[in-house]
Formats: sequence, C-alpha cells, structure tokens
Amino acid sequence: MRSRVRRIVLAVAMPTLAVLAVMLSGCASTEHPMHSGVGVPASEGTVRATKGDNDNTLLEVRVKHLAPPAKIASDATIYVVWIQPLNGTIQNVGGMVLDSDLVGTLKTVTPYHRFKLIVTPEPSPAVAEPTHEPVFTADVERTE
Repeated sequence: MRSRVRRIVLAVAMPTLAVLAVMLSGCASTEHPMHSGVGVPASEGTVRATKGDNDNTLLEVRVKHLAPPAKIASDATIYVVWIQPLNGTIQNVGGMVLDSDLVGTLKTVTPYHRFKLIVTPEPSPAVAEPTHEPVFTADVERTE
C-alpha cells in the first residue's frame, strides 16, 4: 500500500516540479543589497538585475527610509543612479524621486552584466558626473 501511495505522489509531484523549474529558469534574477553611506545609516536599498531582451540587464533599484535629498546635500533636489562598468566611465542612468513614505524606485536597462552601482543626491537629474558622496553603493553581477 505504501509503495502505491509513493508512486502516485511521485507521479503527480514530478511533472509539477518540472514545470516549476522551467518557469523559474526563465525568470532568473539576482538581487543585491546596497551598502548605505555614512550619512544615511537607517536607509535600506536593493538592486535587482534580470536578463532582458538582447542580453541587456534590466535593473530595479529600490530604497526605503532614505532622507529627502536636500537633507543630505543642501543643493540636491533628486537622487541620481549611476553605473560604472569595470574599467569604464561612470554613467548617469536616471533620477530617482522619493515618495511621501521615503521610498524610491528606478527601473532602467543597461548592456552591462557586471558593474558598480552608486546613488548620489544631486541638484539635477541631468548631471554628467556625481557632485556629492554616495548614499548607496553596490557591486552588481547579473547571473543567468
């Protein structure tokens, strides 16, 4: 009787597990914690790197408990997210606005798979290079 029950359970479980494995393999992502800077010890942040179209990397940066940018740097109005590929030049990939709960999210795309991610308070989302010290940093490597 036990043998028969075991075979029935395996007959149902194995196909279900196989379907689940295929679904998860298509949605592989890597989440990296971000390290907060000296002036923002209570803040938390993560960056999720996922394979996108044409082998690009989809990024989702999330922060919470982060002070408004003007509290960190008097001339700042926005947080800017930067990536710096290995042996490459730092690049502005977008501005991140905080909501009333001090939560911010930025979704963007990059062709790089491995890079350093930096978040800084800035006076404008269009700055060409960081003007203030980072509030967050992370070493990101997308895995398949």
